[in-house]
Amino acid sequence: MSLDAKLSALESELFEGRKSIALFVLKEQHYYVVDDKSNYCIDVRPDYFSYIEAGRLKQEDYEKALGLFRGGISVLGADNFFQYIDSTEAEVISFTMMRDFFFKGLTLESAKSFYKDVERFLSYGGEVDLRKWNFLRMKLPSFYINFDRGIYRHTDYGRLHEELALPKTQWDARCSSDFGLLMPDDVQYWIVDRMNFFKLYGG
Repeated sequence: MSLDAKLSALESELFEGRKSIALFVLKEQHYYVVDDKSNYCIDVRPDYFSYIEAGRLKQEDYEKALGLFRGGISVLGADNFFQYIDSTEAEVISFTMMRDFFFKGLTLESAKSFYKDVERFLSYGGEVDLRKWNFLRMKLPSFYINFDRGIYRHTDYGRLHEELALPKTQWDARCSSDFGLLMPDDVQYWIVDRMNFFKLYGG
């Protein structure tokens, strides 16, 4: 598959909600991963146990269900992160490819023009191309999982992914886009020519 075809396929997966982008931090390294967002939970066991309580899952099927989830990794941690990305459909994407993906179809001049519109809208309101806004925002990470510091963030509003970041004593977990402040500039593929498109989360 050509690079252009691969980027187009990724666009379709994100647009249709089949995949989401996560940024993982482990031992001072950053990994962009594309996968089903359900696989970005830390501990799926409480979720499955709630199915038993609701009568949607039999007790005897509980362990089997856990074994089938995420390649058998019911609790995701620093010790099994690489096992997770090797044993599931998760795909690690390079910074260069993510940058190509984010700016696909944009020239530097068109990016500058739209960025001015974004800043103007965030400061003063008015008109803006919401279709382009939402399309580019879709290409930003919607999950941030930092194993080094125990920080879990997501922007999947309306879903309580943070409730499965367990144990709570080890995780600072919430629904927020503030993780944009936690990353070195040189790993942020949405920054070009001093323009930081993470501002798209502001609207």
